[in-house]
Amino acid sequence: MAAAGDIVSAEVEAAPGRQRQAAAALARLGLKVLHIGTTISVSAPRDVWERVFGLPQPAVPAELSGDVVAVHRVEPPDFHAL
Repeated sequence: MAAAGDIVSAEVEAAPGRQRQAAAALARLGLKVLHIGTTISVSAPRDVWERVFGLPQPAVPAELSGDVVAVHRVEPPDFHAL
């Protein structure tokens, strides 16, 4: 099992009316689809994330360009900040 820091989470913005197709494509690429709504909540181990979207700034790969408009990484909260 991957450590919490090895998992990358994001909200994926699908093209209008393409949420289900985008979610299926994301799952085929190895991302775990957590929720489909206005955006698609996904998570994946860091190595899968790097292969599909790149890091540190994710980019939509050509194979998803018809289904996905944008990817917004979700950073874990910093419980130690003042």
